[in-house]
Amino acid sequence: MNETVGAVWELEGTLTVNIGNRALLKGPCTMKSNARRILIVNGKGGCGKTTIATNLAVTYASLGLNVSLVDNDPQASSTYWCDQRDPALPPISIVASHRRANMYQTQTFHNRIPPETDRIIVDGHSNARDRDLEMLLKQSDVILVPMLPSSIDIRAGGRFIAELLAHRAYRNAPRPVGVIANRVKPNTETHAKLKHFLGCLDVPSVATFYDCPAYLEAAELGQGVVDMHDCRAAIKEAASWLDLVRWIDAQPKTTTVTVQDLRQRPRAAPRHGTSNPRATA
Repeated sequence: MNETVGAVWELEGTLTVNIGNRALLKGPCTMKSNARRILIVNGKGGCGKTTIATNLAVTYASLGLNVSLVDNDPQASSTYWCDQRDPALPPISIVASHRRANMYQTQTFHNRIPPETDRIIVDGHSNARDRDLEMLLKQSDVILVPMLPSSIDIRAGGRFIAELLAHRAYRNAPRPVGVIANRVKPNTETHAKLKHFLGCLDVPSVATFYDCPAYLEAAELGQGVVDMHDCRAAIKEAASWLDLVRWIDAQPKTTTVTVQDLRQRPRAAPRHGTSNPRATA
């Protein structure tokens, strides 16, 4: 059968695919027009993409927004995390895009976003290259790149950011990019190296999260640090997650963003009780 797939459109809240002269209904595809899509990605594994994705999803959910967490990583860590989440906590919908659709549904239907979604958080996989990375970039409004404070991670992260900014999908439609310093131990030599590297980047450093045991405990329970109201360390970290959310929501959603714009744009608010000299640069 040599039928080719034609246009895709929304018809009364239903995704419809035109094959030949026939319209086949594939399932609901209602999503708010102002839903913001946030991609968490880095070419190096082990930098904490899932930790960032799950905690960001929890932060938005705690603010009363409808959140979908898209698990694009074959390791399925976000999917496992969501399976552990207590139904009494603010709900987060999981979209297991790393799985192939079964023979009775299309991949588009399998990856459908729940209706009335406000924020879409994509946990990207580290092996995304060429076409895979292009698809992720085209479907994002804001890009976050987590980075660990080690020489290996700094070098790998620097190469990935250079590849990202040079990618044809990014050049054709630039969008805000922010780097996250993750699992930082303050006042250490590696922290100083990371701060120096981030100060030399053409993209802003938008958040710093410390190497806190609360993240491990939260991951085991399907929670984020914002959920842990009885943990003093988690409460301190939660303030920085709210700062990151403010930065994301302040970014333009549809306008073209240049590298020069990123240099001049205000950085994320500093961690509470600290100063941020780059915020006024």
